[in-house]
Amino acid sequence: MMELLRLCGYEAQEIESELPRVKKAFNKLGITAQDIERAKQRLNKYYGVELKGVRKILRLCIQELVNWTLAKEEGKTKFIYSFMATGFFDTIAYAVLSKSKEVYVGSLNSLHHTVLGSIFEKIVPILEAAEKRWLKAGAVAHCGNVKTTVGLIALDVIPKPDLLVNSGVLCETAPKTIDLLHELYGIPPFCYDTCQDRDIREYPEATKRIADLLLKSSRRLTRRIEEIVGFEITDDMVREANEARRQLGKAIDAVQNLVSGSDPLVISANHQSLWTQLLFLPMGKDRLPEALDAINTLYEELQERVNNGVGVVEKGAPRIVAILPSHYTDPSLDYMVGEMGMALVSTDMSFPISDVGDLKDSYEKLSVDGVQTSIHNSLARRVTSITEGCKKLKVDGVMDRFHIGCRTVTADALMIKDAITKELGIPVLLVERDDFDPRVCNHQQYQKSLEVFRAMLTGSRQNK
Repeated sequence: MMELLRLCGYEAQEIESELPRVKKAFNKLGITAQDIERAKQRLNKYYGVELKGVRKILRLCIQELVNWTLAKEEGKTKFIYSFMATGFFDTIAYAVLSKSKEVYVGSLNSLHHTVLGSIFEKIVPILEAAEKRWLKAGAVAHCGNVKTTVGLIALDVIPKPDLLVNSGVLCETAPKTIDLLHELYGIPPFCYDTCQDRDIREYPEATKRIADLLLKSSRRLTRRIEEIVGFEITDDMVREANEARRQLGKAIDAVQNLVSGSDPLVISANHQSLWTQLLFLPMGKDRLPEALDAINTLYEELQERVNNGVGVVEKGAPRIVAILPSHYTDPSLDYMVGEMGMALVSTDMSFPISDVGDLKDSYEKLSVDGVQTSIHNSLARRVTSITEGCKKLKVDGVMDRFHIGCRTVTADALMIKDAITKELGIPVLLVERDDFDPRVCNHQQYQKSLEVFRAMLTGSRQNK
């Protein structure tokens, strides 16, 4: 275990002091010596642990998993979680955590996907626990993200929350799930109102309308959280939290932009989900400097690689963009893209959506920010953002990934492919998967599809 912690950026003195807590948390999570050995192998293969910035991010992830697992027995008295909620929840969480040491506020399920899934390859028992309740597996399957929430609560590996916050902004199944959790486990739910912007003719007015719905619900959410934590969450606290988290967001964007423009590609694509994880870690103002230090350290190391012409694929390798983020629990999928000699430089989640104007109100800013990513916008607006991003990055092809457990992205996938083919004339590979369940992917079939895609990219280049 000590070697694992060293790989994850723990210093010798910290290992000595934290080892008992880590062992206790790992025992509760069912992590065995065999799991630890497998985790070390996966870290060395899939992650650039030679980079100090990567190790620092891994350390923050392991630390927070331990904190969450032991939170109740170590004195936390109130627990508030979000599931499939937009970004303003994490900002309000920052404000709460900066004020109180007795409250634990966390966002399901990104941290558990990263650590239990990507690092330890141990997310399947969580999914199976959900399937034993009511969520289906097999040909007609529920989303692995929904299953993770149910599984974590069913197995009692996280403290039962005093409030579980959700939104229908992207997933209509998630609110139904927390309603069932309320009925079965007595967990109080809070679902804030919104709807999707599905008509580009109304953009940006429709997005502003959606933000207005979020704005009203976010203020009601704050009042509800105040009842639980026992103190006022002022507008000044929210504004300060928003400004602090924007620093982190800008630092992450700087890393992503550096990677997207690099040739040769300076780090494998599966790291994108790792540094994005920093946005979802429960943290107040006491921990933000550590997150900023980690991402800024990584930026400096990657900039040095760019300066020295060091990369993980050959210079001039075919450049591709992927739809949707890296797989949340299986880093081998994006890693394999690099092994096949392709540079996956970015995803559509990094492409900017036009702002809707200068906003003064802190809650309004948070609400608008919450619907400014590709996936939260209309199909037509997504297509515009994706094609513009592909042109800017001068990519040779697109991996059109779609999560089969999500009606929205599955419905969009074929139309995105058609639009890119017609407008850009570059190869598009459709990839069906469950973004959260590693069992769904047939790796042999996936590898063959990448081989065909690589040949298509080569042929397309030769014909230009």
